[in-house]
Amino acid sequence: MPGKRARKSAQPSPARAPAEHEVECAMQLRRIGDRLNWRQKLLSVIAKLFRSGT
Repeated sequence: MPGKRARKSAQPSPARAPAEHEVECAMQLRRIGDRLNWRQKLLSVIAKLFRSGT
């Protein structure tokens, strides 16, 4: 079509190594997530024990 231009092909950015603070932050977030997951599972088991009568 006369009024349309072709899209430029997007070039991927070069891969870079994560900085030390990014790795530390990711590790802390993982630990927090693991704790929350464990706590949620524990609460679920406790709730099932108390609801077993009804």
